[in-house]
Parts: sequence; C-alpha cells; structure tokens
Amino acid sequence: MKKSYFPDDGVWLKGNIHSHSTVSDGLFTPKELAELYRSHGYAFLSMTDHNIFVPHDELPENEIILLTGVEHDLEYSQDKCTHVVGLGAASKKETAYLCKRYSTEELTDQSLIELMRADGQFVSLAHPVWSRMKSQEILKLNGFHAIEVFNNGTEHLCHGGNAEVWWDMLLQQGKRIFATAVDDVHVADDLFGGWIWVKAAERSREAILDALFQGCFYASTGPEIYDFGLDGDRVYVSCSGCREIHFVTYAPRGNSLFAENDGVLKEASYALTGRESYVRVVCVDHHGHWAWSNPIFFDERT
Repeated sequence: MKKSYFPDDGVWLKGNIHSHSTVSDGLFTPKELAELYRSHGYAFLSMTDHNIFVPHDELPENEIILLTGVEHDLEYSQDKCTHVVGLGAASKKETAYLCKRYSTEELTDQSLIELMRADGQFVSLAHPVWSRMKSQEILKLNGFHAIEVFNNGTEHLCHGGNAEVWWDMLLQQGKRIFATAVDDVHVADDLFGGWIWVKAAERSREAILDALFQGCFYASTGPEIYDFGLDGDRVYVSCSGCREIHFVTYAPRGNSLFAENDGVLKEASYALTGRESYVRVVCVDHHGHWAWSNPIFFDERT
C-alpha cells in the first residue's frame, strides 16, 4: 500500500523562515525584504529579528504571507553562542514572555527553548556549526522542532552553514527533529540560497504553520522533491532531475544512486531491511545543490 509523506490535497508553498531586517542588524527594511522575496517567487517569509517579535502589520498580506518570528541569542563568549529561531502563531502580536536579549545568567539554552515552546512557537536550532556548539551541548537539548540543516548566511561567512551531521546525530539518538534550509539574510549575498517547500492545506499563515508542526515540508538549496513516502516495504522518492539520490538510514547504512553518463535521476526507491529507525532522502542536482526530506520514522510504517 502506497503512503505519501505529504498530504494528497493542498498547495506547495516556498518560503524562508530566518531573515533579518533593519529592525535589528539587517541591511534591508521590512518592506524591501518582503518585496525581494515576493519578486523571486516566495509565498511566505519570516523576519526573525534578534530578540524582538514584530508582526509587521504595516505590510500588505496579499503580496507575501508573513510569519511573525524572532531569533533569540545567548552569547557565551566572542566565539561561542546558542541561537534559537521561533515562529509564532498566526494571530499573535506579541510573546507571552518578555521578549528581549537574555543573558546566560538569566536563562540556559534549554530554558530558552522551553520558554519559546510554551509560547506556542515552532522552534528551530539555528546554525549550530557557526555557533560553535559541541555535540554534547546539542544532544542535551530537548523540545525544539527543527535544526537548520543549511544556513546560507553562515555558509558565506565561514563555511559554517551545513549541519547535516548534527541532524543525523540527533536522529540516531531517537530525537524526532525536522530539517530546515534558510537564508539568515543580513546582506544581499545571503539572499535566495536556502528555503523550504511546505505542503499546506491552503495559502494561509495558519495552514503553513500547521504544516511546519506536522513536518509536511522539505528543505532545499535547489532540487525539488515531488513525492516521498512508503510503498509496501520500500521507501520511494520522485524529484526534479538530479545526479544523485541518497537514502540515509540508521542503523543500516542506506543506499546511494548516481546517474550514469551525465544523465538524470527523477525517481528511486530503497528496500527496507526492517532494522531502520528512520529513513530520509537527499537529492543532489548537477550544480551540486541539495534537497533534504524530513525522516520517515520506523513506527510510522503502518
């Protein structure tokens, strides 16, 4: 029996959920940022300025859907920090807690995540490589929904944007964590390098947030994933033309497929062994751009 990871009905919407405007340390005004993303085909955007939660009601909703968000940062030293991004409920105008820059004496990283989650936010761990987080510091954290598997801004700064290895580390510990790709835009060079595609019930803030919480999305820097799911005892994927498709699993080692003679791969499948705790897919196009599905966990195989 075939079962897609994505709902049958709904609409695919492209968005960026980590960006900065002149409200904090970004180059572009909120209006400029919204217009840049709208003009490049994005359906939604979140301006997650540092330690401030601004709904931007002054911007027209019919042009691009705005998800109110915030990035909180805890600074331990000049080189080390923890940053956490949160997206608020569609109707929220302010947080239920005091939204400000907290010191490490006031909050731990875990208590910060709990504060944001209790406020109903979709919570992501931001750029752990750039933040210089250690494996034990990441593994001890609980309650966040996603990790930035790719951050375009920090990749440009210091090759600190790819956190795929940290994501697998969390998944291998049984943590059900989704993956996002984001721009974390501060300057023009950060634009349009990482995004997510959400399969939402409709084109609305409420439906987009609901899809995020359910994991009905994938992260990308280029390729498109059209479908992904289970067909009996096989995991299948269909995608835009790619040179590589990787089935990443644990504890078995999964499988990788490569197009021959500069050809393209548009679909593939993987036979389950029965020992997988999760299976996810990575698609790589001929330009070296990536797309990451969220995992199918073994106890969803019904």
